Amino acid sequence: MTELVKRVKGFFVPGEKDAFRRIQELAGLAEEALQLMVKILARPSNGLKDIEGYTERINILEKDGDTITQSFEEMLGRGSLTASLDYDFGRLADNGDSILDRAHGLSRQIRRVTRRPLREAKEFDSDIRKEQISLIEIGLAQLRLFRRLLDVAGSNRDEAIDLAHKIEDLEEQGDDVKDSMLDEIYGSWENLDFASFHNYLETTIEADDILDLCEDASDLVMAITKALGA
Repeated sequence: MTELVKRVKGFFVPGEKDAFRRIQELAGLAEEALQLMVKILARPSNGLKDIEGYTERINILEKDGDTITQSFEEMLGRGSLTASLDYDFGRLADNGDSILDRAHGLSRQIRRVTRRPLREAKEFDSDIRKEQISLIEIGLAQLRLFRRLLDVAGSNRDEAIDLAHKIEDLEEQGDDVKDSMLDEIYGSWENLDFASFHNYLETTIEADDILDLCEDASDLVMAITKALGA
């Protein structure tokens, strides 16, 4: 009965509140990282010096995310959360950290090819980067909705469901963009050297992974709140 009263008054108990706060922090770091990725992909308006600065900032954000994830794991180890939800909370933290990892990997790859330009047609390169920016911007929109979802989880189920659906819709929109990009890349393979082909393929898939991770994270939040009775 005491636990039920706690749920009615505040829904989340202290350990769960702390867990969601840390996920918020991870999502905030990821949002900043994706904003920087848009700037990196906006080349050639940004030169190598700018790209290296943005990449270094993303590197710092990724390390900060690792610190939060480690503290999250320690919290799970102390039994601060409902035992039956440890796995879902752990996956939620992993998803947030993985978004940072993807942004970190993308930034380093773009920096690498900026230092040693690939031998592809400039027009093709420009078109691919514009579409990659579209993917990252979809991920940014998802993250902003996800942070709102974390705010209302447990207090406004209707809004939470609506936000989760919007995040899912954005992921499907991103799938269409990704498929179109892959068609372009595979359709142009004869005109690209192997390094260029592999670079476009790898960075496009990594950018799309960010969208999948955002959707998975929102699904986990909904699963957790449902399991807690929201």
